[in-house]
Amino acid sequence: MGLLNKTCSDFTYQEDAQAAVGLYPDLDRDKDGRACESLPSRPTGGSTTTPVTPEPEPTTTSPSPEPVTPVTTQPAAPAAAPVKAADKDCADYSTQAAAQAALLDDPSDPNNLDADNDQFACESKFGAPAKKTSQQVKVHPSGGVATGGDEGVSGTDGAGYALGGLLLAGAGAVLVAGRRARSGN
Repeated sequence: MGLLNKTCSDFTYQEDAQAAVGLYPDLDRDKDGRACESLPSRPTGGSTTTPVTPEPEPTTTSPSPEPVTPVTTQPAAPAAAPVKAADKDCADYSTQAAAQAALLDDPSDPNNLDADNDQFACESKFGAPAKKTSQQVKVHPSGGVATGGDEGVSGTDGAGYALGGLLLAGAGAVLVAGRRARSGN
């Protein structure tokens, strides 16, 4: 029971008492995690805390406990409200391009610039976008397109080309077979 008899008066600095609070729980009477709050802090200058070694149990009666000093804390200041960007609507933009850029900057569209969700900003002010066509040119030729083939040769309906392709493939196969036979594979 001798280990529980240390009091704040046995320490010079609060940091020393704090280091010993695990051995002497009564050093933190108000149970706020800070031992002997009435003791001064160790001066800064690189010195380290002195290890506390338990002393043998004294034969005299222990001194009366140190009075507890109430700790007053200030309430935390209320957190500042987040700064909200000014609400903008289509009337705030002078061009459709500026409104479109704002929509592209924040696709969640907090200002409702794209009321119909078609990815086009402020149609109510600037009008609907021009319809896009899938054609790349405006004027399309009618009829077939000349391919530049040899129209003077008859019988070029594709059969001649197919036969030529087969002959070429056969010749290639013969060459490959000959090489394999010479190499022993």
